[in-house]
Amino acid sequence: MANGLEEEIIIIEDSDAAYDAAASQASIINEETSSATKKKLLLGGIGAGLVFIIATILFFMLQPSSKKPADTSMGYIDERLEKPISAPVEPSKIESMIAKADYLYSTGSKTEALSLYEKIAHYSEAVSAYNLGVAQLKDEQYDTALETFKKAIQNNEKRCVSAINAAVCSLHLQNEESFRYYIDLAYAYLPHERQSPLYSYYYTLINYYNGNYLEALSALKNPTSEEYLKIQNSLSSRINAFFDNDYAAIESMENDKTMINDFSLGLLYARVGDLTLAKNYLQNAIKKGEEPVKSQLALGYVNLKAGQVQEAAKNIENITDMFGEEVYKPYPITVKLKDSLFNPEQAQERYRNSIVESRGIDYQKIFYFSPYKIFNANQTISYIRKGNANIYIDNVASAKEYLSKGSSSSNVNVGIVNAIKKALSFKLREANEMLQKLVMVQPKHSILHYNLALTYAQMGNIADAHKHFLRSYNLDAKNYLSGIYAVMTSQLIDNENSKLLSIIKDAIAHEELSEEIDFYNTLLSISQGNTSSLSDWLDKKYKQRPLYLALDIIIAIKQNNINAAQKSANKLTIMLPNEIVPHMMYIDAYFGKLNQKEYANEVMNYLRVQDLNYNDLYFGAHVARYLYIQQNLIIGKLYFLREQLKGVLESTTERTEELTSALALASLYDGAYEESFTLYNNLIDNLKVRDSQTLFLGAVASTAANHHANAIALLELSKLKNPSFLESRYALGLLYLEVKNNKGAVIQLSRIYKNNFNSEYFNFSIDTDKLMFEKNQR
Repeated sequence: MANGLEEEIIIIEDSDAAYDAAASQASIINEETSSATKKKLLLGGIGAGLVFIIATILFFMLQPSSKKPADTSMGYIDERLEKPISAPVEPSKIESMIAKADYLYSTGSKTEALSLYEKIAHYSEAVSAYNLGVAQLKDEQYDTALETFKKAIQNNEKRCVSAINAAVCSLHLQNEESFRYYIDLAYAYLPHERQSPLYSYYYTLINYYNGNYLEALSALKNPTSEEYLKIQNSLSSRINAFFDNDYAAIESMENDKTMINDFSLGLLYARVGDLTLAKNYLQNAIKKGEEPVKSQLALGYVNLKAGQVQEAAKNIENITDMFGEEVYKPYPITVKLKDSLFNPEQAQERYRNSIVESRGIDYQKIFYFSPYKIFNANQTISYIRKGNANIYIDNVASAKEYLSKGSSSSNVNVGIVNAIKKALSFKLREANEMLQKLVMVQPKHSILHYNLALTYAQMGNIADAHKHFLRSYNLDAKNYLSGIYAVMTSQLIDNENSKLLSIIKDAIAHEELSEEIDFYNTLLSISQGNTSSLSDWLDKKYKQRPLYLALDIIIAIKQNNINAAQKSANKLTIMLPNEIVPHMMYIDAYFGKLNQKEYANEVMNYLRVQDLNYNDLYFGAHVARYLYIQQNLIIGKLYFLREQLKGVLESTTERTEELTSALALASLYDGAYEESFTLYNNLIDNLKVRDSQTLFLGAVASTAANHHANAIALLELSKLKNPSFLESRYALGLLYLEVKNNKGAVIQLSRIYKNNFNSEYFNFSIDTDKLMFEKNQR
C-alpha cells in the first residue's frame, strides 16, 4: 500500500464521497477506557483512483502499574482465566491484557489475539466488546465486527467511536443504508465527547464521511489536541488537495517527513506547475515501486507538459509494453485547446509577447513587404540573338532550341509581370496559380521560383514556399534573397538547414560591401537571433522603402528602442495608409508599453479612425488576417468583424478562399467552434485549399468543436503535406493518446526532437468525467 493523496481526488463529488470510500479503506478507532491511557493513531491509505480514503486506528499503549514487570505470557493469562472469579479483575489487569492482545495482533498472531479478546470479554463486557470489534475489523470480519460494535453501543460505552467503526463496517459491506444510520448516530453522540481531547478529530471524521469537507478542514485547522499531528497533517493535505488548495496540501504533507509520499507529492507539484520537482518525486516513486503503473504514466504526462516530448514518448512506450491494456485505466486524457487562445486578456499577453519573441510573425511581416522580382531582359535577348546566329551557320537544330528558349522565356516573363500585378492588387491566390502554370513551362527560372515562393509565403503555405525559395537559390547561387528566405522558411517548418546557412553566409562574406549586402547580412542576423549585431542597421540612411521601415520596427522593438520604432512606424503608415499590416506595426510601436486595459482602449480608438480598404483582409496575405483578428479578439470586436466578413462573403463576385479562411479563423477565436469547423470543411472539401497550415487549422477547429475523429484525419493529411511540422505531430500524438492508441501516439511524439517544445494551440488534461463514469459502472 502507498500512503498519500492521488491527483484524482479533485473529482470526488460531495454526494458520493462517503459511500464510495468503501472500495478502499476506512476509519477504525480503538479507544481505551482509562483516562491515563496513551492513544496512538495510525493512518493507512490505499491509492485507489478517484477516491482518497482515511484509515484511522486508535489503539492502547498501556504501561504496567507496578515497578516489577507484569507477566503477560499466554501461559500466565490462561492460568488466571481458568481460576474461578471471586472478585472483579482490577482495571490495570484488563488494560494489560488488552495491550498484550493488541501486541499479539500487531505482530501477526491474530488467532491468539482474538482468543485473548474473547477471554477479556468475561471480565469487562463493554470494554472488550468494543476492542473485540476493533480486532475483528482489522481481521476483515466485517459482519461480525458490526454486530460487536452494536453490542458496545447498546452497553452505552464509547458510543460515538463505536458508531463510527460500525459505519466503517457498513462501508466495507457496501450497505449504504446501514452506513448512513451509524454515521448519523455517531453525529448524535458527538456532543457527549465535548470534553474529550479528541473531540475535533471525531468531528473531522464524521464530517468527512458525511461529505462536509469544509467543516472537516475547519476542525483540522482548530484542533482540540496537539496529539496525532501526523494524521491531522495527512487529513489536511488530502482535503486541501480536494479543494485545489495544492500549496496547502503540499505544506501539510511536507510538515511530517515520515508521511511523505513521493507519488502524491509528484502529482501535487505537477498540478501547481513545478514540473521539475514533480519529475523528481515521480522518479523516486518509481524507484520505490509506489504505484508502478500510475507513477510511470504520470511521469510521461509530466514530460509532455514540460516539453520533453521524446522522453515522454519513451515513458509511454515502456509503460505500455510492460502493462498493456492496464495503462489506459488510471489517467484517460482529454485533448483541448489552450485557454490563452480565446481569453482576451491572455490573448493580449500572448500576442504582445509574440511581437518581441515570435520568429514566425517577424518573418511573415518581412515576406509581406518583400519585393517581387522582374525577369532578366538581357538573358532573353541573348537567347534570341544566339538563335539567329546559329541559323546563319546552318545549325538548324541548335537554332530552333535557342529560339524556342527565347520565345518561352519571353512568354514566361510576360506572365510574371501579369502575376505580379495580381499579387500587388491583393489577389494572391490568382497570382499564385498563374505562377504555378509558368513554372511548368519554365521550371529552371530562378526568378519565377522566387516569386512563386513569395506568394506561397504570403498565403501562409510555408512548406511550399520553402521548396521554391530553395529551388530558386539552387538555380542561381547569386540570388541571395531566395537563399536567406529558404533558411527562414526551413526554421518555420522545423526543418532547419544549417549547411545551407553556412554556404550563404560564406558566399555573402566574399561580396563587396554595399547596401544590398548590408540588407542581406541584416536578414541573416535576424534569422540567427543576433539582436545585438543589428544596431548598425538603424543608423543607416538608406532609401525609405517599406521593407526597410518594417525591418527598422522589428529591430527597434527587439532592442527596446521605442523612439526609433515609432519613427519608422509613422513613416510606414504614411507610405501605406490603407493597408492593415503597417497599422498593426504602428500599434506595436506606440502602445506596446501600456498596461492591458490602456492597450485595449488605445487600439480600439486607433482602429476606429483608420480608413482601411480591407482588400488585404479579404483577399491578401495570411499575416494581415491573423494580426487583425488577434487585435479584434483583444478589443472584444470579433463578433462585429465576423458580421462584416459574412456580408462581404455573401455579396462578393471575387474568389472566396481567403474570405472563407478569414471568417473561419475569426469564428474560431470568437468561440463559434461549430461555425469555424463547418467553414474549414468547406474550405478544404469544396474550395480545395489543402495546404498543411489550412489542414492544421481545420484540425484545431475540429478539436474545439469536439469532432476529434475529424481532427485526426486532417492532422494526418497535414503531416503528409509537411512531415516536419511539429504542431501537427504533437496534436496527433495527443489525440491518439485520447483514443487509447498509445503506439500511434508514440510514433508521432518520438519525432518531435525539439527540447522544451511548447504547442501554441494544443493542451491536455485528465478526463475526470470519464474516470467518474467508469467508476460508477463498476
